[in-house]
Amino acid sequence: MFKKKLTDRTKEYWQNAANSDKVMDYICTGYDEKEFQTSKDSIVFHSKMQITDQMTVLDLACGIGRLCRFISPLTKKYIGVDFIPEMIEKAREYNKEFSNAQFYINDGSTLKMIEDSSIDIAFCELAFQHMLKPIQKSYINEIHRVLKQGSSFYVQIPKLDFYKDETYARKESELPEMFKNFEIKYLPYYCDNAYFLIQAIKL
Repeated sequence: MFKKKLTDRTKEYWQNAANSDKVMDYICTGYDEKEFQTSKDSIVFHSKMQITDQMTVLDLACGIGRLCRFISPLTKKYIGVDFIPEMIEKAREYNKEFSNAQFYINDGSTLKMIEDSSIDIAFCELAFQHMLKPIQKSYINEIHRVLKQGSSFYVQIPKLDFYKDETYARKESELPEMFKNFEIKYLPYYCDNAYFLIQAIKL
């Protein structure tokens, strides 16, 4: 179940997390290291993504790449992107056994290292509540650019009723404009009091 109300966290917070001996405490509050490594409490599984061995899958805001070990064995290529260099360094070490996994440092708002129409599935796991709205929008535009036509982006959008902060949380009425270049589907989610779980399909 949903363990703790999250708050907006700064770049400094995540740099400190990456450099801490207790990185798991920062990243996944409420889980121990074994649960962090093995738990399938993720939109990858809640949304029943149909991943195949011919696909390239993008994990936006991947952190230390927890989900890589679940996805890489199923697909042609896994790409993890994060704007904290220390997180990407840990992700590469944590997932060094997976030869089809690639990790990139980005600028915190774009995906310039990824080619147009090259991604079969993209997802962002519990990260939009750490992004101001202009950053969210920039990423959605970039996701639209890199996705193949008809491909999907899965993401949790923080609800304003829960977070009470208009700088990053949203009303449902905002979502059609936010995803105006996508067909959007609302998926069932175990903590739907806090998030809209969205499947956004590139038109």
